[in-house]
Amino acid sequence: MLKVKYIPKRYDGHYEPWLFFGAPNKDEYEKWSPEVCGICCLKMIGDAYGTTSNVSLYQLTMECKQKGGFKELPNGEIQGIFHKPLLNLAKDYGLDGSIEGNLDIPKIVDSLHNNRFVILSLDKSKINPKLRGGHLVLVHSYDPETKTFLIHDPEPILAEDGQNVRVDSDRLGGISNKKGLIIWQEEENYTK
Repeated sequence: MLKVKYIPKRYDGHYEPWLFFGAPNKDEYEKWSPEVCGICCLKMIGDAYGTTSNVSLYQLTMECKQKGGFKELPNGEIQGIFHKPLLNLAKDYGLDGSIEGNLDIPKIVDSLHNNRFVILSLDKSKINPKLRGGHLVLVHSYDPETKTFLIHDPEPILAEDGQNVRVDSDRLGGISNKKGLIIWQEEENYTK
């Protein structure tokens, strides 16, 4: 499996975090950074294959928005990210994939075994009762001996550091919404 560099959705430790995000200003950063867990997952996969290395989170977000990946409500609330536009964006960057409505643990393990990445939807309230809504994480590795997954969590809510969070099968099954995307790139379509 390819090495996957962790990408968070916030850069608050930096003096001008919007520059690392790729936004033109602080207001755009504050507006969009809370919404981009799926974009972060896609960029981590794309960067591993070298197809999104020169594109910022903000640029990917705006491209996904143009495809219908986000809906801005009159009250300012943003809904999304919707899976079909996210998959279409992935395809624009030379990736392929499928939208999954029954993404159980065996299917996740099988996908990883076949060198495919899993963008998995989690139920935030099952992680922390004070939170609500869905959240996307990148499941990028599995250890069959310990039955443990390695997950990059762009928010992060699974652990203080969202990089390579170890989650066992039982816990992942308990917090998963059992839906998401499987993303891959065929061997002949990229060079390492």
